[in-house]
Amino acid sequence: MPFLLALALYILGEILKSHFPDLGTNGPQMLIWGFFVSTVVLFHGTSTINSLDHMIGSRRYDTPDTSRNNAFLALITLGEGWHNNHHHYPISARQGFYWWEIDMTYYLLVIMSWLGIIWDLRPVPEKVRADNRVRDGVP
Repeated sequence: MPFLLALALYILGEILKSHFPDLGTNGPQMLIWGFFVSTVVLFHGTSTINSLDHMIGSRRYDTPDTSRNNAFLALITLGEGWHNNHHHYPISARQGFYWWEIDMTYYLLVIMSWLGIIWDLRPVPEKVRADNRVRDGVP
């Protein structure tokens, strides 16, 4: 699949170059920005969560690891920064357990469920949100 995506971006860039030259794009440019740069940014975002979100942030739940919630990382990774929540209840598609915890990935999944593209989203039960809480998010 990644190879097909890279090929499609290159071909699209070449089509745009020949049919819409005023756009100033081409196959190599689409390949670099649409595939290589986006892949590197995605990799760094994932690595950031798996490293910084185990060092910086607050712990709402007493989990057997060092996971933390970090609002800034949640914003730039579309919700993945609510890492302590995720470690507390990993089977939920929702990582922002409360309305003020912005989780763009979950919102997109909800829209896809309304359209019938996906189904069986697991909400976070109230009992799960209440279990193993750390007092005021302090470890």
